[in-house]
Amino acid sequence: MKTWSFGVAVVLAALGLRWWFAPARQIPRAQARLLSAVERRDFDALAGMIAGDYRDRWKQDRAAVSARCREVFDQFAILTIVRNPRGLREEAGGWLLAEKITLRGLGSPLAIYARDSVNALHEPFIMEWRRRGWKPWDWELKSVAQPEVEVPQ
Repeated sequence: MKTWSFGVAVVLAALGLRWWFAPARQIPRAQARLLSAVERRDFDALAGMIAGDYRDRWKQDRAAVSARCREVFDQFAILTIVRNPRGLREEAGGWLLAEKITLRGLGSPLAIYARDSVNALHEPFIMEWRRRGWKPWDWELKSVAQPEVEVPQ
């Protein structure tokens, strides 16, 4: 009887781990870590979550995104990022996470402009994530898209 109980416990534990480590659970957690790094203005952590071959629709690479995030988000004295998930789906080579993002905070005129501009967007941001390594929680941001945003070169 003990062997049977142990076997059932192992199967249940394996199913639980599979559920916990599924991309549908881990990608929103990676997104939360990324946006938390922005809120804390921890730009080293942010850069560490961006893929080395990052490219977005505005033709920015990892270095450009890191520099622009530092330039804009350092202007906030107080910053809270509110996430409203809109969907998650698998694509070839990665996963796409759609979220409507709202910024709350105070800071310089640039910070207020950024906050108001982001909050006026109707469409969600589309974040493309891919697994970096063998660990189930090791994800990196490959690209970002938002059809309403125009970024000057």
